[in-house]
Amino acid sequence: MRAQVRNTTLRDPAEPAAPRATRRRRGSRVRSRLLIGVFLSGVAVLGAGAPMVVSAGNDYKDAQRLAEETAVAERALTLAHTLADERDTLTAAVAAAAVTGSRQPLDSALSPENRARADRKITELRAELPAAARDPLTDLIPLRDAAVAGEAAPEEISAGYTTMISALEGLTRDTTRATPPDAADPTADALPDLIRATDSSAATRGLLLAALVGTGEQLELSRLVHLERAREEAALADFADLAGPSARDAYAEAVGGEESDTAEEYLAGLATGTGFTAADRALDRGDVHDALAARTAAQRAVLGELSTEHTARLAKARDSELMALQIKSGVVLAAFTLVLVVSVQTARSLTRPLAAVRLGSSRVAADPTTQEPVKYAGRNDEFAEVVAAVNALHARALDLHQRALEASRDSGGLRAERDRLLVEQQELGAQLQQLHGAVHGMFADHAERILILVSEQLAVLEGLEEHETDPDQLAVLFSLDHLAARVRRHGENLLLLAGAEPAVQPTEPMPLIDVLRAAVSEIERYEVVETTPPPAVRIMGVAARDLSHLLAELLDNATAFSPAGARVRLTGWCPGAGQVLTLHVEDEGPGLSEQRIAELNARLGDSTTPPAGADLGPGIGMGLYTVARLAARHGLGCWLHARPGGGTVAEVIVPAALVESTPAGYPPVDGTGATPTVTGTQPVPTVTAPTQDAPAPAPAPAAGAAPAVQVPGQRDATTPTPPTPNPQEHTRAADTAAPGTGSWTPETTENGLPVRTRGVTPVGSMPAAESPDLTPNRGTDAEELRRRLGGFQRGARAGHRDAAAEEDGRA
Repeated sequence: MRAQVRNTTLRDPAEPAAPRATRRRRGSRVRSRLLIGVFLSGVAVLGAGAPMVVSAGNDYKDAQRLAEETAVAERALTLAHTLADERDTLTAAVAAAAVTGSRQPLDSALSPENRARADRKITELRAELPAAARDPLTDLIPLRDAAVAGEAAPEEISAGYTTMISALEGLTRDTTRATPPDAADPTADALPDLIRATDSSAATRGLLLAALVGTGEQLELSRLVHLERAREEAALADFADLAGPSARDAYAEAVGGEESDTAEEYLAGLATGTGFTAADRALDRGDVHDALAARTAAQRAVLGELSTEHTARLAKARDSELMALQIKSGVVLAAFTLVLVVSVQTARSLTRPLAAVRLGSSRVAADPTTQEPVKYAGRNDEFAEVVAAVNALHARALDLHQRALEASRDSGGLRAERDRLLVEQQELGAQLQQLHGAVHGMFADHAERILILVSEQLAVLEGLEEHETDPDQLAVLFSLDHLAARVRRHGENLLLLAGAEPAVQPTEPMPLIDVLRAAVSEIERYEVVETTPPPAVRIMGVAARDLSHLLAELLDNATAFSPAGARVRLTGWCPGAGQVLTLHVEDEGPGLSEQRIAELNARLGDSTTPPAGADLGPGIGMGLYTVARLAARHGLGCWLHARPGGGTVAEVIVPAALVESTPAGYPPVDGTGATPTVTGTQPVPTVTAPTQDAPAPAPAPAAGAAPAVQVPGQRDATTPTPPTPNPQEHTRAADTAAPGTGSWTPETTENGLPVRTRGVTPVGSMPAAESPDLTPNRGTDAEELRRRLGGFQRGARAGHRDAAAEEDGRA
């Protein structure tokens, strides 16, 4: 039976198959790409020249900064000379005031004009000085006031002014060290040494005049004079080593006069460091002052000239860097302009013929039958080849147009025939839909008829069983009864697959044990099923029969794929009232791979799609599809997973809404006590004494099976063992019988796992137990056989009869 007919809509093959083909593409123009290329070319040129221009700009900034710092250092050197003169004057005045005891030398030492001139230079230069040279100038006013007030010694005055002068002169030393290699000059490197020599010369003059004014040997001043003289000589020696020949000659010429010679004689006699004698103090202080002042002035003149040359040299280096920056910038700009012009001209040489080809092609494509061919007057290049190809297509289009006119005269009859076939196709499609619904209706009608006939057959068999006394005949009747129950299950499958609902649905809750008994009674190999006492709960009537049917399908599948002698266990548990019910069906088969279990679980979760193999063979995958339909009908959960010891476990979850507890548990059947409780995790088969209302089944145990559990409270402790069925009882049909026990090699899947085959046990898993004795036992009492076998079948049908009777009563 085909469960579903696929509805395929036919379409015209000439029609686009995907919306992607009909989607309009975004417009793109060659001109835009060419403009982007021109832009990128210009950016590339600018990117290549930018590092060179940036480097030149940085060099120019460094040269400009160095030139400005050199100018500031030159002005700071002038301020240092002013402060040196003020230092020498105040040092001599303080010494003279200390000797005479009068303030007249202090009052006349520093005139307001000299003080204002120094302060004005400091004010003009303070904002441009760095912190290292600006901070010491804050001590000038306090030191000057202390000197004028006579509160400072000559040594203190000289040391304080020397600190400020050294800080100002250090600017020139810093600028000369930062001179770039292209502006380097030996004279520039020697300027700091000449500055030190000039400052020491001025300090020597001031200390020497202060010492000559006083009395005694003046050992401290003599030591300072000797120290400053030694510093001057060392600085002049360094200057001579570093300076170029022109600088040395300029210094020798400036300082080599008569006055300088006289100053050298004074310094040689007075700067000994051993104190001053009376002869030394007898010298004319004015002559000593003039000689030393002239020598210091000559040194400052040379220093100023060399400093000016250094400043001019740095300014020239700055101008050179500016020129280099301008040249490099011009080169980059010229390259950018050249690339831009060439790119634009190249783009125009492409876009103009392209526009002519595009417009001509569009004109011909719009109306190829009336338009003239494309005319092109450009160069004989690729565009000319394209124009030639377009004109060839134009000629071909004219030829095809003529052929199309001729073919259109012959296609009128074909169009009419096509329209007729399309109408016929639509009519056949409508008929197919009607037949599809009719087939399902016929399936549902035949399924209901089969169920009615099976119900009548079961009623007839039940009547025969009640009046039969021959044990063999009674066994045959029970076999027919069992076959009829299986036929009824397959009829219900047919009704389910046809999409119809059962005609009769019980409304009263059914005990779970009756649901399990009904499920076991509807399978072929019910004798291999072991059950444990289920929870004392009841299943709602709307779901009881479908749950029994679902469990029967799982049990039938488990027993069909179990090896000979293996047991199938049916267990269940429920934590309590209002909780979900869990049922397990475990087999001991060869097991399934994880991939196969995942595939089967996916099919169990899909109740709308028929199994993939339904078209390959009759009944392939219908059992799992039936389980999926039944589970989806009531919201049951059902899936498979591997059993730890081998085999497969089918787990069924019944929602709490379909489960209600039995207040007093299961009542004991006639001839027994309370229902036994089995603890532990291993399932134990349950055997109860039969009753007339709800008889329990007592199937014959398989070979090697565990003995039945003795029910507590049983009346007859010596109940005879049920007879072993004969070979004709409860055997499979010829087409599904198990294969022989000879040499056999199991088939394997792609993953190397054994293929589950009905009734076949894989090699290595065949049970070692011997086959049971199939010789019929003719000495068994008929009533005993009826009680042991008939109770199982009648108990399974009790729920169906009660539901039908209740439905008839309401009707």
